[in-house]
Amino acid sequence: MPSERHGRSVSAKKEPFLLALWVMGVLTVGTLGYSLIEGYGVLDALYMTVITVSTVGFREIHPLSPSGQIFTLVLIIAGVGSFFFAGGVFARALIANLPKREARRMQNSIDSISSHIILCGYGRLGHIVRRELAASGCRYVVVEQDEELVSALLEKKVLCIQGDATDEATLRLAGVERARGVIAAVGTDADNVFITLSSRQLNPECAIVARAEDPRSEEKLKRVGATSVVTPYRLGGRRLAQAFLRPGAVDLADLALGDVTHEVLIEEVVLPEGIPADERTLSGLNLGSRFGLIAVAVRSEGNLRFNPRAEEQLQAGDALMVMGHRVDIDAFSAVIA
Repeated sequence: MPSERHGRSVSAKKEPFLLALWVMGVLTVGTLGYSLIEGYGVLDALYMTVITVSTVGFREIHPLSPSGQIFTLVLIIAGVGSFFFAGGVFARALIANLPKREARRMQNSIDSISSHIILCGYGRLGHIVRRELAASGCRYVVVEQDEELVSALLEKKVLCIQGDATDEATLRLAGVERARGVIAAVGTDADNVFITLSSRQLNPECAIVARAEDPRSEEKLKRVGATSVVTPYRLGGRRLAQAFLRPGAVDLADLALGDVTHEVLIEEVVLPEGIPADERTLSGLNLGSRFGLIAVAVRSEGNLRFNPRAEEQLQAGDALMVMGHRVDIDAFSAVIA
């Protein structure tokens, strides 16, 4: 609970002060005791107290009386107790600083990356999203409030931040200004609207995909800057129906999404600058004969054209949707790059 953690934090801050007070008290009582019981001077009494408390085993300045011996025994116990007290304070301070050091290390790692994806929310949907991002090899940072979920991510060495994704400061820590995309997948539409709005203000160029529980929130999310909006329940319901009505179409959708159970997938490859005009056609790229790929569609200036003709002229920046094995798609991407 927050109040309990706050109470423990305050107690931990007091411990060094209490330790110092205890040590000063033992030294003071020991000095006064030897002065009164054995008649030592202040320096001799302090010397006897220090060697007794520290248990170094030096000889006494003068033989002790029975009362002095009993007092020395009590002082030794107090000294040993001081060492245990000091050891506990040191160990607790060391353990308390471990999360802070881990957080600093994590923040340094996040600050060193760019063109990454920020996943806001690590609930049931966020688990699936993170798994897909990891499988695709994307660099990503997870923002989550729940301490236990963040601890689980840290165990997996996942870059993450514990905080409120609706807070601009948290998004800045996640590197939103350097990110290429933000996924707003927290549990409420209102929070996803705030995340989308803040992300768009901090990074006008990045893609933003937002989750909407209520279909009526879709328009609001797009107005505040969402590139696209996903409604999980509506999407899941349609898939359930289509899996019965049109199973072949569902299999094709799995291809487009890169389902791990399929050997082939559909992926977009952006055509770069520098490709000669006579090679910027499907026939010029030799997709089938050279790479074993099938051209499914072309995305140009936001428009999607299915089944492009072999002689159709393509432009730099067009996204060519190709279907094939991962190794062939990677080979094609490497060649045109």
